[in-house]
Amino acid sequence: MRLITLNTWSGRSMYPLMKFLRQQSKKTDIFCLQEVIDCDQQINDQRRPGLYCRGDLFQEISLALPNFRGYIVDYPGDPARLCPAMFVRRSLTVKVYGEAVVHSPTPVPPSSNVVPIDSRIMQCIIVDYQGQTVLVANYHGLWQDGHKSDTTERLNQSYRIRDFLCVNAANQKILCGDFNLLPDTISMKILEADLCNLITDFGVTGTRTPLYRNFDDPSEPNFADYILVSRSVRVKRFAVMPDLVSDHAPLRLAI
Repeated sequence: MRLITLNTWSGRSMYPLMKFLRQQSKKTDIFCLQEVIDCDQQINDQRRPGLYCRGDLFQEISLALPNFRGYIVDYPGDPARLCPAMFVRRSLTVKVYGEAVVHSPTPVPPSSNVVPIDSRIMQCIIVDYQGQTVLVANYHGLWQDGHKSDTTERLNQSYRIRDFLCVNAANQKILCGDFNLLPDTISMKILEADLCNLITDFGVTGTRTPLYRNFDDPSEPNFADYILVSRSVRVKRFAVMPDLVSDHAPLRLAI
């Protein structure tokens, strides 16, 4: 089974992104994507003026991947939200599709002038593959003031993800996405308690591309994206792909 995870950068590099997805669809079973939008372009432009994001990104990817079944998280009342989305080859049997809330905003009084941190929802599928049940979880971790260090909210988010994965009885588990975390954080260590971090196991030195605004800043480590797998998963291939389709690099896994 072959998987690619990628933060799409909301389609700001649309032509290279779509070309990449079409090419990789020939040899990929599951795409786990982040920052996918599914709304009218006018609504998106009002929300993000001047950023050139694609409001129809989910629909465009769906058209480009006709042999895949698309799933996108729906945040009620927030149509222009940057969402996780999964595209699964139709020949692969999806036993379960589900979503898990991994961060809920803390209510704040309107008079406090404090902006609550947006909720976060993780996507999960369970598929049958070679006689095994495989859980694949796709998530986009909390963004807080640009830094990727530990916070109370991020620690709690990691505990929720760990607890969710622990109670699931799938034979093999894959957790991937844009975590918005540095490798040495406690938040990452919580996730690594029961999973192998392929970024550190394979000695990866960064997962961002030259399109990233801080790519050349030595004080800004180029980490954000990860694939973690349960110890029962036999990794055949893992790579950070060189394709320049986003400010994040695609990660590829074969099991």
